[in-house]
Amino acid sequence: MVDRLERMEDDLDRRLETVLTRLALKVIHDAKRLAPIDEGDLEAALVIGEVKRAITGMYIDMGTSPEVDGYAVVQHEGFRRTKSGTVVEMTPGEKTRSKPSHGGYMPGKKFLENALKMNEDIILQELKSVLEGE
Repeated sequence: MVDRLERMEDDLDRRLETVLTRLALKVIHDAKRLAPIDEGDLEAALVIGEVKRAITGMYIDMGTSPEVDGYAVVQHEGFRRTKSGTVVEMTPGEKTRSKPSHGGYMPGKKFLENALKMNEDIILQELKSVLEGE
């Protein structure tokens, strides 16, 4: 009985890892479509990590590679603060404005957040299916 339960747990873990990876790839794909563009470095820097296990469950990191983190935060939030504390609003440049809308969102600030919002229902549905054994 214990052996069977362990096999069921291993199978659930494998399926959950596969689904988490597939969903993260979908979110990153959509984030790339929504990311502001100047040189294309931000789109290229959007990545997913490996599935990690913690006491509380499994998770997968996604976002930007470390070399562009500072730039990515400024672009995502749509503003930056100068050393004197002045807030400078970012506005989409010509290349960003030329990108078409995607999933009901315009490219520019909040690109990763909006990609998550676009996929929220499918994420919940697919995780529910895995946990229900479907």
